Amino acid sequence: MMKKQVNKWLRVIALALACLMLASCGGKPQDDAPAGILPTAVAEERPDPNVKTSGVGFYFDTVVTVTLWGAPEGLMDQIWAECTRYEQMLSKTIVGSDVSRINAAGGQPVTVHPETWTILYKAKEISALSGGAFSITIAPAASLWSFTGMATNTVPTDAARLAAVALVDDQQIILGDNYTVTLPAGMQIDLGGIAKGYIADRVAELIRGQAYAGIVSLGGNVYTVGQKPNGDPFSVGIADPNNSSQYMAIIYTGDGTVVTSGTYERGFSFGGVRLHHILDPKTGWPAQTDLVSATFVMQSSMEADAMATACIVLGSEKALELANSQELDAMFITKDGTVLFTDGFAEKYKYRTP
Repeated sequence: MMKKQVNKWLRVIALALACLMLASCGGKPQDDAPAGILPTAVAEERPDPNVKTSGVGFYFDTVVTVTLWGAPEGLMDQIWAECTRYEQMLSKTIVGSDVSRINAAGGQPVTVHPETWTILYKAKEISALSGGAFSITIAPAASLWSFTGMATNTVPTDAARLAAVALVDDQQIILGDNYTVTLPAGMQIDLGGIAKGYIADRVAELIRGQAYAGIVSLGGNVYTVGQKPNGDPFSVGIADPNNSSQYMAIIYTGDGTVVTSGTYERGFSFGGVRLHHILDPKTGWPAQTDLVSATFVMQSSMEADAMATACIVLGSEKALELANSQELDAMFITKDGTVLFTDGFAEKYKYRTP
């Protein structure tokens, strides 16, 4: 009996000693380290900001170019995947897209992706702000025209044009709860004047979160993220309306978007008159305007996209009034080559001619 008790106590003592040894080993090792020597953490490897990668894609009937500095592997693939996703969601011509389902619903409510709902909300807002100069329900009127160069350029009859204009009214779009959209029967929407800006915003977010800097260009929508590795701002060229392959001016930007809309981009001559692709929602006819170019510098490419289109329709006087009233940065070029700025634009963006 006595032997069993001794063995029991010996086991207890041994267990206690083992716990003390573990505790001493599991303490703070840096306390026992030689003076001046601290544990080293493994540094996270980041891409070299001076390493530049570029890519080109074709989405939304537009050449899309992306340039990245200090980008992790796989970021370019993420960007193209997002472009594909948005094209499938927002294209008017892709069967099954949110836009095509809205247009085919015959007045019935359609549940759409939250991003589609958000774009429609902003479109209605800018349409109201511009007095209807910007409109996504212009689709029936726009479908009567062809400015792509891939079909015979024709001018619609007055009867067809006026019938289409009767269906143009963005305020008739009903945006309901749970991301539902109701469009009156017969009406159609086309997000061509705002979707590319939204996509530029989202791509810029991807770049901003992962790369040192970058530029994304979707036609007239340019988004610059960050600044060049040497600390210089990005320079963005404003196309010469008389020769779009050349720059009329250069401006310098930080993190933000530069969006230009112009009557020189697409059009054709008819009866000695040049007809361009920016239609007046009130007439269904190419806007009778003294402006050939409108450029906005903002944080939201989506808003800048819609505002530039609206201002072409409005003409120089109302365009300047609208942009200044909203405290937006914009420049406009008239048919006679005059360049107009909102308050402080030229100084803020170091405007210069080449």
